Amino acid sequence: MNLTFDDGYQFGLGAFETVSLVKGQPVWLEAHEQRLRRALHWLGIALPLDWKDQFRAYIEGEGAGMGVVKILASDNNLSFTSRKNPYEDMPSRPGFVLSLSDIRRNESSPFVFHKTFNYGDSIVAKRKAAQLGIDEPIFCNTKGELTEGAVSNLFFIKNGQLYTPPIEAGLLPGIVRAYVCHRYDVIEKAIYPDEIDGFDECFITNSLMGIMAVRQFGSQTFPVSETTQTAALFQQYQKTGCAFSRLLIKSVRGRPCRPCLSR
Repeated sequence: MNLTFDDGYQFGLGAFETVSLVKGQPVWLEAHEQRLRRALHWLGIALPLDWKDQFRAYIEGEGAGMGVVKILASDNNLSFTSRKNPYEDMPSRPGFVLSLSDIRRNESSPFVFHKTFNYGDSIVAKRKAAQLGIDEPIFCNTKGELTEGAVSNLFFIKNGQLYTPPIEAGLLPGIVRAYVCHRYDVIEKAIYPDEIDGFDECFITNSLMGIMAVRQFGSQTFPVSETTQTAALFQQYQKTGCAFSRLLIKSVRGRPCRPCLSR
C-alpha cells in the first residue's frame, strides 16, 4: 500500500465507509457510496472514477474471505483494508451493555454528520468502555441530549412505538438507521438520560451488526428474548434489509424516504 501523506493523513480530512461482505458480496454498497460521496463533497475531494473497479479487485483478491472491507478516501489516496466481521460468528445475540461516555458530541460541528478520519473520540471512548466490560459507549451532546454510540445509532421502544434521537442532535446518519426509519414509523425526538428508564426496549444499529438488542443501559435493564419487538425487527431485517438499499439513498443524504416523525 503506497500512501501519500496528504491532508487526510495529516489533518483528518478524509472519509471512510465500513462495508459488510456476505459470501464475498458487499451489503448496502450503493447507500455506503452515497454517504461517502456526500462526505467527500463536503471536504472538496473527488472519488476516483474507477473506484468500484479498484474495490472489486480488492475484495476478490486481498480481501477475499473477509467479512468487512473498509474504504478510505482522501485527496490523494484511495485504499482498502479488510477483517473478519466480529458479529458474524456470535453463537447468540444476548444483548449489549451500554453506558454514557464522558465525551460530548459537538452538534455544531459538521464533522459529526460525516464519517471522516476524525474518529478519535469514538475510538478512545470505545476502548475505555471495553476495559470496563461495556459493549458500546453512548454520547450526549452539549445540551445533554442522547445522540449515538461510538459505532452505532440508538433506538428505544415504548408501547410499540419506536424512538430515536434526531440527526441534528449531532450524529451520523447510519445506513441501518435509515432502513429502520424508512420501513417503520419512528419518532425522532430529543431524548435525555433521565428518560431511559421510561422505555420498554432499547437497541442499537450499524451496518455490521444490523440490529442489536440492548439488555442494559447504565442501571436500567431491558428484556432480551425471541418474543421482544426488537427480536422481530432483527428477524425482519435479516429477511428484507438488503432489499431496501436503493430506496435508502435519499435517507443517507439526510432526507428519509419515509420520514421519521419529529417531535
